[in-house]
Parts: sequence; C-alpha cells; structure tokens
Amino acid sequence: MKAMRLREFGAPLVWEAVPEPRPGPRQALVQSKANGLCATDLKIVDGLVPTVRTPLLLGHESAGVVVEVGSDVETVRPGDRVVMVCKQTCGACRMCRAGHEAMCLHSPGRLGFEIDGGFGELVAVSDRNLVKVGPHVSMEAASLIGGTLGSPLHAIRMARVEVGETAVVFGVGGLGLHALQILRHLGASVIGVDVKEEKLEKARELGALHTVHALREDPVKAVLDLTNGVGADVALEIVGGAAVPPVIQQGLDLLRPGGRLVILGYHYGQVVPVDPAKLVYKWLQIIASHNHSVRDVADAASLVNDGRVQAVVAATAPMREANEALARLRAGDPVGRIVLQW
Repeated sequence: MKAMRLREFGAPLVWEAVPEPRPGPRQALVQSKANGLCATDLKIVDGLVPTVRTPLLLGHESAGVVVEVGSDVETVRPGDRVVMVCKQTCGACRMCRAGHEAMCLHSPGRLGFEIDGGFGELVAVSDRNLVKVGPHVSMEAASLIGGTLGSPLHAIRMARVEVGETAVVFGVGGLGLHALQILRHLGASVIGVDVKEEKLEKARELGALHTVHALREDPVKAVLDLTNGVGADVALEIVGGAAVPPVIQQGLDLLRPGGRLVILGYHYGQVVPVDPAKLVYKWLQIIASHNHSVRDVADAASLVNDGRVQAVVAATAPMREANEALARLRAGDPVGRIVLQW
C-alpha cells in the first residue's frame, strides 16, 4: 500500500510503498479516508515525543471505511464508516473499567504515535476503538471527531461545567473552536481569547458571547470587567508553545473563588511558577487533561451526527501533500483543522 512515512525525525515525510497491515481476531482493517492535523504532529516530526520511534506512519485523527474484520469482531462490518480512536485500549485494566481509558495501563500504544496511523492507506484497529458515524457526515468532518472534539469534551467533563457558568477559552484554534461549541451546547457563556482576529471572528460566529484580542487588551482585566469583578468559573488553556506559562498564570488570575483551570496545551520542559497560597485561599483547582475515551468519541460523534456541533475544517489537501500541509500548520495555526485526504 502507499503511505506518507516519517523515516527520520526532523526530515520531510516520504511517499512510498509499505507492507499492508493484517487485522488480528479482534481487529478491523480500515481504509483511511481523512486525517486531521494538529500541533502534536509537529512535535512527533521534530522528535519531541519520547515514546515515538521511526519509521512511523503518522495520523491520530483519522476516519475511514471498514474493509475487513477479524474472526472475533461483531461490532463493525465491512462498509461501516468509522472514526478510529487514537489510543488502543485493553478494556480490562483498572483504569479502563473505571471509565478512564485514556489512562489504560496495558495499552499497546496510540495510532500515529507508537503504532502506524492513518497516513497509510490501510490501518489495523481494535474493534473496541472504532466509533461509527452517520452517512451524512463527511469523512473530513468525521476525522475531527476523535482528537479535535473528543479531547476537549473529555477535558470539559473533567471540569464539570454547569449550565449558566462562564468559561474562558484561551486559544480558539483547532481544539478551541470545538471546545467553545461543546461549552455552548452545555449551557455555558463563553469568552474566547486569542491573538488573531480571524479566529476571534470565527469564535463569535460559533457562539462566543465575548471575545478578547490578547495583543490589544489584558485578558484578565477584560474578563473581570465582563463578570462584574467576580471572575470566570472555568478557564481552558489550549494555546500550546511558548504561550503556555503566561496563559496559565492569566487563567488563574481571572478565575472566581472556587474556579477551575483546565490545561490541554503544552510543550516539553516548561516550568510554571504557581503560588500555592493563592490556590489555597481562592480554592482554585488545576485540572490537566490529555486524550479521550471511546465514550467521549462516541458522544462527540452524536453531537456532529445531530448537527449540534460543527466540525470546523480550515482546508483540505491530498495525502501526498502532507509536508506542505505540515509546513502551513507550523507557519501559523489555521482557523479550524487542516485535513489530509486519501
């Protein structure tokens, strides 16, 4: 089969023929159709993710069509349109049984990280890590249901957002625009913060009650003014890169007493100074969230199937142009997700 393969870190991906995977008894063989790109793909290419080894087929936000199933598979069949849940899980360990599949103790790895992902024409996926999508949902939209929607949904659930609360989303890019929509669906009032006007415009279009341009005004002062000095109930940090430490501090500063800061964006080796007295006396909570469960992806698929949440695709490109698409992503986070098509 054909694939775009990462042969060595820091080098362009290579278009070449690679062996076809064979599904095991509890696996399905999925024909990859669409793959969303995110900043984590850049970390993988740069060799920053310590568990990744080359050669590798990237692609952890993937959707496709089942073409073959193993002998013990009963949940899907050839022809089903599916989202591939990135982290392959055992379903039996303590964490999986408790509903924390993102922290599976016996996971063989993640598609596009430790296991070949959707940058190959065919992918072997555990049957329990496949989620069906409706026939009216495009493959491009379906590819965003896993990471781009499932991950912020998982984080928002951890924060226990309630109807009527005020939530601040720092970074309304790929994940942030989808987090915004989920928060609105749950009945929260959302304030979007970013440094690019086109992203803030899209945030308003998707339901942000207010937006703050962080290069033109102080987000802390703006949010306190908008909340009559009380502060926000929840703040989500989804910026990544060098902006993470200052945004974490801003998030803590603009929370009301008892507020929750949720951290999704990160870069390796960063240190954030936090005054524990401030946390204690304001009863603040810091919640870190990574990845998502099968349930999160299934519920995200329901939101997209029913039209309650829009999968925001910024641009599409053929798989052979993956290097150009990655370069565009590196140059500046687009408004939504870039999706590679097979």
